[in-house]
This record gives sequence, structure tokens and C-alpha cells, in this order.
Amino acid sequence: MTNAPALFRSLLVYGICLPLALVLGYLLATPDTYNTIGVVLILFSVLAIPVLLRWHHIWLIAVWNTSAVLFFLPGKPQFWMGLAAVSLGISILQYTINRNLKFLSVPSVAWPLLFLTVVVLITARLTGGLFAIRVFGGDTYGAKRYFTILAAVMGYFAIISRRIPPERVGLYVFLFFLGTATMAIASLPGVISPAFNFLFLFFPVVSMDSFTNTNSVVGPMGPPERVFGVANLGLAVFCLMLTRYGMRGLLDLRNPWRLGVFCLSVGVSMFAGFRSTFILFLMTFVLLFYLERLHRTWLLVPVIFVLLTGGGLLVLVASRLPFAVQRSLAFLPIPLDPVAKMDAQNSTGWRWQMWMDVVPDIPRYLILGKGYSFNANDQARLTRSGGTMESFELVGDYHNGLLSVILPFGIFGSIAFVWLLFAAGRVIYQNYKFGDPAFHNINIFLFAYFVVKATFFFTVFGSLHSDLPLFLGLLGLSISLNGGVAKPGVES
Repeated sequence: MTNAPALFRSLLVYGICLPLALVLGYLLATPDTYNTIGVVLILFSVLAIPVLLRWHHIWLIAVWNTSAVLFFLPGKPQFWMGLAAVSLGISILQYTINRNLKFLSVPSVAWPLLFLTVVVLITARLTGGLFAIRVFGGDTYGAKRYFTILAAVMGYFAIISRRIPPERVGLYVFLFFLGTATMAIASLPGVISPAFNFLFLFFPVVSMDSFTNTNSVVGPMGPPERVFGVANLGLAVFCLMLTRYGMRGLLDLRNPWRLGVFCLSVGVSMFAGFRSTFILFLMTFVLLFYLERLHRTWLLVPVIFVLLTGGGLLVLVASRLPFAVQRSLAFLPIPLDPVAKMDAQNSTGWRWQMWMDVVPDIPRYLILGKGYSFNANDQARLTRSGGTMESFELVGDYHNGLLSVILPFGIFGSIAFVWLLFAAGRVIYQNYKFGDPAFHNINIFLFAYFVVKATFFFTVFGSLHSDLPLFLGLLGLSISLNGGVAKPGVES
């Protein structure tokens, strides 16, 4: 007997799949335009809906720190931004269907986060409009940063939409920090075969000059020894080692390879020439050493001895190290190549000058911030000024965390952000202090790294639109893996 429903399903599948296969075959045979690639990706995205429904949460965490972009969409938003909106939408839909799929509730964070969102939306509306940007046919530039902040908020709620299965916590954390390593792809033009240049559609490079310059792994400033992308590669390994083994496990003499890989990651990152990266590593190392109470163990004396010995050797050989490594060490009072020292001092000098230029504007933008938007005339001036101090001031890239909050969003945005940091820090601290002992290494690192990044934000380098996703990612990961906020005497 013929099974009518099965026959109907088969005919329906063939009726959809065969025409779709023909269209895809034609498009793949003419893959020379962005429109073709965009249509193909959209079709594959539609086909991926069943997979998204099941795996959107882990995918969001995996891409959160990546540099991948949706190049076929207007404005080329980062991949995590699009997936944050999709994941939140799926989570809300699933909750409406099944009331047991509740979001993890953390009101102490939700209120400052919503307050910050309201301030951002009001500022965007009163300083140019959120949807009056060039992507939507308007004449306003620079508003993409608003969408970055809003996407970070949506992504946070998507991450805490469910708890990470305890048996898969290690995998989720690994994927979260591994994404940082993708930023090293920006250093590959000219190094890998041109046949792989399609990668740079998804992982954009800093400058198109990378494809014509023989020293293409070099950034736009400084001598050719600086390889900027490796800073994030080293940071990814640094974070992964500490979340997996903790400071105590790294210093375990029975497994010396761990400390070797850890030190190698720090050394590799120094070839980017960023003093801030080395300072970040140093601050995290010291704080974790203290939090794990290793200063009360026999390890204190050997660590001090190694640091003093290493410091003495560093003084002797510092001036003969590669330029980028010397520049990473330029904040230390040790003899270095005058060129490396001067390059670092010039960088510090123009930052100080920019800060002195914009600080008098704070009273003007104290109530209503200046926002991120600027008009076509400012865009023309930005194009003429290139990478000068004026261009950084115009786009709001102040290289200073406090200025990046108070100038664009005024006193209300500053209150909201500081409130958010304190509330988030308290939540991550409680999860470190009272969370499941099985996740101790992860929770203690998340707390230490959050504290260091927050301190770093206000004292060394920070930017609201680029650092907020990291802060909310760390917070969301802590809440999701602990099933909310851990309480004293209650194992999460």
C-alpha cells in the first residue's frame, strides 16, 4: 500500500531541493561577485536553521571573541553581533513555547545594563539618529559603534539564556578564549598563498596595503619587526592555560611543559610591540598568584628568585633583543635601543596631548554626550587627516577608558557603566568564592581577568565600544557556567 504522507513529503523535498541545487550550482559556477557569495551564504544560513535551533548557544560563545565579519551585509558587522541577535531571538521564542526554559536571572546586573542601554539609545537619537547612518541611506557616519554596544547587551542576555551543561564547561570555555586567536589572521597577508586570500573576506586585515607590501605582516606604523596579530594569539594561549591548569598547575614541576608553553605564549605576544599586552599579562599573573594564596607557600621564594635572576639577565641583553620585544619592555627602566625607546615615548606623548585637548570638552558634554555620529563634512576632514591626532579625536578613539565613556555618553553613561562594572564584578566574585569547586580554576581566572581588565580600562588603555563586549562576555560566561550567582553554602 502506498504511504500517502510519506509520498507527499518526498515530493515536497524534491520540489524544494532540486531547484535549490540548480540555483546554487549556477551561483557557485560564477563566484566572482560579492552578491553571488552573499546569496550563497544566505541560502546556507537558511539551511542551517535546524542546526542553529539546537546549537546557537555554543556557537555564540565560540564566536564571541573572534574577528570574523559578515562581509556580505551592509556595514560588515562582526559575526558575533549577528549571531547575538539570532541567539537571543531563538531563546525568547523557545521560552514562549516552553516556560521551563527560563533565562538565568541576575537583576543586580540587568538594571545597570538596561540603564546604559537607555542612555545609549537616547544619546544616539539626539545626536544624529541611530538609523540615519550611511548603511541605511542617511548622511551620518560612525554610528556602527552604537550597534556594537547594543549587540553586546543582546549577546549577554543570549548567553545567560541557559546554563552550560556541567560536563561541557571545559569545551565552552576553551572555545570562548580560542576565538581571540583568530585576530592573528590579520597578520597573514603576504605570508600564506594568495589562494587563501578568501579568508580575509571573513577575517579582515588592518590595511589593504598588506597585499602589496612585501613586509605585509607589518602594521602601518613602526619598524618592520612588529607583527601585530601575534599579541592576540599569545593572549588566547595565556588565557587557555590559566583556565585549564590555574597558576598552581602551571608551576607544577612534575609537568614543566605547561610553564614552557605559558612562557612561550608571553614571548610570542611581545613581538607585537605592545607595552599594554605585557602589562596585562604581568598584572594577571600577580593577581592570580595572590588569589591562589601561593604567596603563602614554598613557591614564593623560587618565584622571586627566578624573577630577580630573569630581570638581571634581561638588563644585560635587552638592547640586543628584536625591536618589537624592546618596545614591549619600554615602560621598564632598563637600557634599550634608543629607537625603540623613542618610538614608545612618542606614542605616549601624542596620547597625553590628545587627552589634554579633549579634557576641556567634558563640561560641554556632561549632560548630553557627543555620541559617536559625525556628518559628511567631518568625514571629509577625517579622510584628509589620515591617522593624525585629529582623526582619533573625531571618531572618539581616545585611547582612554574614562574619556571613551564620559565624552560620548556624559555623566549618566558614566554612572551606568561604573554601576555595571561593580555589579558584574560582585557577581563574578561570588561565583569564584562560592561556585562549584570543579570549576575553581575557571572561576578564579574569570574574576582575576575581569578585575585586571577593569583596572586596565581606567589606567592604561580602554574603549567602551570595544571593551564592553569582553566585559559582558566574561560576565555572561561566569553566570552561564555557574547556573546564575553562587551563594554561600550552596553549590551552584
